[in-house]
Amino acid sequence: MMKFKLLKCQVIVCLWLIAQLGFAQKNLVPNPGFEDYVRCPVSFSTDPLHFGPNNWNSPSQGTPDYYNKCSIGDMHVPNNWAGVSHAHSGMGYAGIYAWSTSKKNYREFVQCKLAEPLKTGFFYKIRFFYRLSSYSVYAIDRIGLALSNAEVKVSYDTLLDIKPVISEIKNLETLTNAWLSASAKIQAKGGEQYLIIGNFSTNDSTESMKIDYREGKSLMLGSNAYYYIDDVSVMQDEITVADNEQYIEAPKLNEIYILKNIHFQFNSYELLPSSFTELDVLISILKKNPNWKVQLSGHTDDQGTEEYNLLLSRNRAKSVGDYLMQKGVTSERIQTLGFGKQKPIHESTDEAARAINRRVEAKFLD
Repeated sequence: MMKFKLLKCQVIVCLWLIAQLGFAQKNLVPNPGFEDYVRCPVSFSTDPLHFGPNNWNSPSQGTPDYYNKCSIGDMHVPNNWAGVSHAHSGMGYAGIYAWSTSKKNYREFVQCKLAEPLKTGFFYKIRFFYRLSSYSVYAIDRIGLALSNAEVKVSYDTLLDIKPVISEIKNLETLTNAWLSASAKIQAKGGEQYLIIGNFSTNDSTESMKIDYREGKSLMLGSNAYYYIDDVSVMQDEITVADNEQYIEAPKLNEIYILKNIHFQFNSYELLPSSFTELDVLISILKKNPNWKVQLSGHTDDQGTEEYNLLLSRNRAKSVGDYLMQKGVTSERIQTLGFGKQKPIHESTDEAARAINRRVEAKFLD
């Protein structure tokens, strides 16, 4: 009898732990893998209302497409009119034009309403997967995700006037062969309830590459960059800003710390929102140590002239300093420097080394 009671108790504890884990890992994105649909897709969309997966829609007059294994036509998975690709998981995914060779800045986006609004001050992990379609003649270096308190519904099919919380920028050579993930950890302002995926940058600020060995299967695929989207997630992260200080473990004076998640617009010193979480950790450390100052150093890779890189690195360090001041850190506690390409971490010139060399460093001073 005692053994039975003990076993029963253990089962109850296990069930409670599973329930708690399930709660902590709850995905706020309904139909995250585009598995459920209103109707099985037959052809590509010619109207925003034709987009078929449940809980998803088009925020503009752009016409995203829906693919599922159930289709016996152009929208089949893995073989369809835009390329050949299995889903990242499951049987379905979406497709969007993210860039165009025309000057019109034609764009397509997908939008969904989250299961609940994001909570003020809470941290969330956001991620989605994307893949260049195999019949797309062009690749681009970025794709993004934005959050909005209200549903976005506009009467045009070009850029949306909204800043993304993710603007994934990668080496173009990596964008042609497989599913890739874009992710960020953000601190919610509160009330964000709509999620939008697409390219939020202009044609001029988006780097593109023509894939010469490809032939477009249609006029649009021959002059645009077309991407599949799958497995979107927004999950609450049960940590606070103070807990985040583990990313700069036991901060000490006069030691150099590389800020790992600081991102800028391409060839620009404009900070992307995906940088804010890391910078808020820096602010928290400075608030806990009111006598400390911080020295911010900008560094670039080896590409470009010495003069250009010096200026860019100084401006990027200054942008980080400006963000700290906006959050209440006084200018007297901030020193910004730029070293251009003078202090690489790695001497090689492949893209992996260049990505590491492009950085902002912080050093705490007394």
